[in-house]
Amino acid sequence: MIACRSGPAENYRMTKTSAVFMALACWTSAQTPPNLAGVWELRKSESAPAGRMPDSMKIKIDQQAMAFDMTIRVVAAGKLEQQSFRYIAGQETKGEMHGAPMTSRAELDERALVVRSVAVIGGKELRLTDRFNLSDDGNTLTFRERHQYGSEPEAEDTRVFDRRPATSWEPDAPPKRAEEVYKNIQIMKGVPAPRLAVVMTNLTRWLGVDCAHCHVVGQFESDDKPAKKTARTMFQMVRAINQNNFAGSNPVTCWTCHRGEAKPQSLPKQ
Repeated sequence: MIACRSGPAENYRMTKTSAVFMALACWTSAQTPPNLAGVWELRKSESAPAGRMPDSMKIKIDQQAMAFDMTIRVVAAGKLEQQSFRYIAGQETKGEMHGAPMTSRAELDERALVVRSVAVIGGKELRLTDRFNLSDDGNTLTFRERHQYGSEPEAEDTRVFDRRPATSWEPDAPPKRAEEVYKNIQIMKGVPAPRLAVVMTNLTRWLGVDCAHCHVVGQFESDDKPAKKTARTMFQMVRAINQNNFAGSNPVTCWTCHRGEAKPQSLPKQ
């Protein structure tokens, strides 16, 4: 047997090499996202929402490395609501909430995905901080959300989800028509309900306004605001222009004249 001998220089090199490997291991671990992919179902007994407990709630997450595509289905008072969101860790993404544009930024925090979002609804900022934390065994997803609307006190929701088989996620049913989901639909009858939210979001961009410009917040079916009646008339005008002059396409929109302002531009800006 030959005894191993090491001097100070050898010890230094070994220590330095070990430190480099440890640093690389820590960096790799920090960059590895938690595997949130799958179907998750709300466990009511351990959940504490700030508002009313829904009848049921499921989340389907499709994950590709740092990208997370989430579809959330909530049944409350017998009514189904479904929303989809896309988050990319380390990046800013654009989406919408209740028809209002929303900006989100996602980050990884050990075994959790943290998403900070801001949406403007009714002229006030809704700020959200969502944290999706995966259990060590990978079978429990804890969702915590802090949210604050305008100057109202901050509130917090906690929801616990259990992993379910992929087959438990029912295929999307054919979308209902707008008038089957929303009240007081007049010129958008026959339009798929999910399409209505897209149209409303486009309007906020075309006119540079928010939902409260036409709608009474909390009473979206109300016709109390004159701007809502004007919007209906303008929709009919735009539709007629396209049908009578551009069959098969819709090149004319509210943006054609409004250019992001509530008052249309009849002449170029001076």
